[in-house]
Amino acid sequence: MSAKSRTPPVNPSLPVTRYAELAQTLIKAIGAGRYAVGGLLPTEPELAELHGVSRHTVRASLKMLQDLGYISRKKSVGTIVESANPRTAFTQSFETPEDLMRVAATEVRSIETVTPVKLDRTLARSLEAPPGSHWIRLSGLRVEAGKRGAPLAWADIYIDAAFAHLIDEIRSRPGELVSAMIERESGQPFDEIRQIVRGVLIDAALAKRLKVEPASAGLRLVRHYRRQDGRILEISDTRYPADRVSVSFQLKRGRLPA
Repeated sequence: MSAKSRTPPVNPSLPVTRYAELAQTLIKAIGAGRYAVGGLLPTEPELAELHGVSRHTVRASLKMLQDLGYISRKKSVGTIVESANPRTAFTQSFETPEDLMRVAATEVRSIETVTPVKLDRTLARSLEAPPGSHWIRLSGLRVEAGKRGAPLAWADIYIDAAFAHLIDEIRSRPGELVSAMIERESGQPFDEIRQIVRGVLIDAALAKRLKVEPASAGLRLVRHYRRQDGRILEISDTRYPADRVSVSFQLKRGRLPA
């Protein structure tokens, strides 16, 4: 957990579909104020002509923006710009990805190290991720937002190496979800968030940082953020002392088929 950090080189960028590319263009235009919050985007035919794409491409792009919270669409009104920087939050009791994402809103990260990583078999098995894949690992403490007490957890955040250019933004916005930045940059919302929960013993080095006894009980939460094509673009690996986190699930009884 050295305090030394460096910015790794950018790997070849991910392939981007035409509608995702248009979504990125529109997101950047909204962020720059070209389309004001509360105002309307151009119509589908106008956007198609302006960007030289089909109306089908425009519709797919607008659906992405709507899923990400940038716009809403109302019949007889048009496409309304709702936010230039939508935020999603997490809660510890969850039924949907949106619920899960509320947890991080109560935690602020600090980035102490930035390291390029190629997953060997051991680390790939630990993260349940593809061996040989390339990532950027951002590591540091998590603290409770607005409070100065003991740190909540230690987090290793792995982002696809194609998003290395987001490192400065991640550092400068400690309260914003990394997943939200990746969604905004790629123009594609995450389709699935998988969480793996394991009990662990906190090693001596980490115990010192978290201000707990060595070999005390902890909880390890590994989350995979997966887009619609099945590719994982972010993995978070967070270790909490046992008395600083709880995770609840809801199971609802369903009717078995006859």
